[in-house]
Amino acid sequence: MADDSSTLTLGPLDTLTGSARGLPAVPALTILWHPDLDRVGDVAPLTGFLESDVVELNREAPIFFTPGSSVGRAIDHRAMSLDNPPLRFASTRGRLELRPGSGTTQVEVDGEPFTRSREVDASALRRGVVITVGRGFVFCLHTVHYPISRSPAMGLLGSSDAIEDVRRAITRTPDDKTLVLIRGESGTGKELAAKALHSTGARSTGPFISVNTGALRSETAAAALFGHEKGAFTGATDAQPGYFREAHGGTLFLDEIGLMPYDVQASLLRVLEDQTVHSLGTSRPRKVDVRVIAATDVALEQAVKSGRFLPSLHNRLTNGYPISLPPLRDRRPDVGLLLVAFLRQQFGGAGELQRIQWSGADGRGWLSSRAIASIALSHLPGNVRDLEGLARALRTCSGPGARDTRTVIAERLAVLEELAPASDGQASSKAKGPRDLAGALEASRWNRQRAMKVLNVSKATFYRLLGREPDVARLLHLSEQDLLRDLRACDGDLSRLAAKLQLPEDLVARRLGDRR
Repeated sequence: MADDSSTLTLGPLDTLTGSARGLPAVPALTILWHPDLDRVGDVAPLTGFLESDVVELNREAPIFFTPGSSVGRAIDHRAMSLDNPPLRFASTRGRLELRPGSGTTQVEVDGEPFTRSREVDASALRRGVVITVGRGFVFCLHTVHYPISRSPAMGLLGSSDAIEDVRRAITRTPDDKTLVLIRGESGTGKELAAKALHSTGARSTGPFISVNTGALRSETAAAALFGHEKGAFTGATDAQPGYFREAHGGTLFLDEIGLMPYDVQASLLRVLEDQTVHSLGTSRPRKVDVRVIAATDVALEQAVKSGRFLPSLHNRLTNGYPISLPPLRDRRPDVGLLLVAFLRQQFGGAGELQRIQWSGADGRGWLSSRAIASIALSHLPGNVRDLEGLARALRTCSGPGARDTRTVIAERLAVLEELAPASDGQASSKAKGPRDLAGALEASRWNRQRAMKVLNVSKATFYRLLGREPDVARLLHLSEQDLLRDLRACDGDLSRLAAKLQLPEDLVARRLGDRR
């Protein structure tokens, strides 16, 4: 494999995805599933187009590399044909074309039987084309910037260009005092990215304190963040330093910053500016040395427009160092590697998972190639977190009398499909939107546990739904007692209360129900 100084020219193929790093983008195959699970995640750049118009997939070609390694290996497994390749990749007029091979092994492309040649356009390559070969192999055909140089993993698994861009952004963070804003959908690994920032910086020996600011209650948020003295308020039986002082000399990770109570945002801004905290119950300021990393899956700009987020805090955050995390649908080449990692966690190691995979009497494998392909092709709305949940669900399929894995995967993916947003901005009759969530909470008198049962979803899924509906989330964090008190202060005027809370009036009415 060429070193980092190598150059490569493929004519029109260079421009299939563009090159953000000045490196050419070339077609590549990543192994999503292989009888030897240690091979999952290996990548084969299809650079054979330089010498030939056609590249065959067989037992001996192409050569796959673990990203960052210069030692390559072929598929090298008897389940893959040696003399009768099941698939060929051809360069025709600068376009990539898939052609059926000469073998009899069944091949599927994006879940459909593959019997006729087809051209693969740039958008399909960017998305990733899932190819199933027989019972034992699944590949993702995509593009990769070549040569494939990779940063240390830093706890962020994956070999795709998308996750490599995140690792590069982390290593290029200006210094350990720079405010960082991590954006990404729910379940994309924002806390993992924050930990990677912390562990690779000068503060790695200091504390890493993680706070879900969306779960802070308005009346106690300031005390939790900045600390309080004994007797500062009713119930303050002991002095507490607060999260900022606990993180002194290290990193404070403020997750779900878009859901932070509005009335504490100005205080947070002041601390970000001067690194000084004012604990409740004392007028004496305290200096802190804290690196702040904030994260959100909420559109902060929309929150500013609706009056739920302080414009000056928004400006401070967005003028910091930005890191964007890609959704899993933009990391299709990483799905196999991530799934294997989560399954190994569930089964207590690589050896046990490998044994279970091939313990079936029919030789088909505990998890089939079709099942893996169906996962890779699915829109997982909770991203990596959904993949982890799927691994947990599969753990229950390994014992005597356990359910068939294909059934479990199909059922799980059907539920996740229900939760996925509709494409092209169209409303989906299946998607659980704010009315379903608010309706379930209303039916359960805004009790979280009962609402989960009404929706028939897990705790993780419930909070993922809640994260998508910030108005519902903010309302849920307010106690009924506080709402009724505020309503009395507004002379029973629901419109005034809604305006004060900066929430939709009909939603506030549903929260209070017949108790107003």
